[in-house]
Amino acid sequence: MSKWEEIVDANPQSYDEDDARVYYDNQPGYWDTVDPDEFWDEFQENYQGCWEDDEAFAQDMAEMSGFKAPDEWPYSCIDWKRAARELMMDYWSDKGVYFRS
Repeated sequence: MSKWEEIVDANPQSYDEDDARVYYDNQPGYWDTVDPDEFWDEFQENYQGCWEDDEAFAQDMAEMSGFKAPDEWPYSCIDWKRAARELMMDYWSDKGVYFRS
C-alpha cells in the first residue's frame, strides 16, 4: 500500500480526496515519514477551500472577517488584485484549492 493510500484510508471526516491530494503533492517527500493522522491534522488546520481565483478568495476572506455591504462603498473601491496579492503572502493555492502557509 502506498503512503497516499494509507492517508486516504485514514480520512477522518471524508474530506475531498482531490483537495487533499493537492496538499499532499505540494510537499513531496515530507509525508513519507508522517503518520496519516498527522497529515489530516495539518490538512484540516491549513485547508481554506476552493475559489476560482485569488481575488475571489480575498473577497471571501474579507466577508468572513466581518466586512459588509459588498456592493457599496468602500467595498466597491477596493483593489482586489492588490488585496489578494498581499493576502497570498500568508496562503498558497494550487488548482483552485487554497491553504494557509
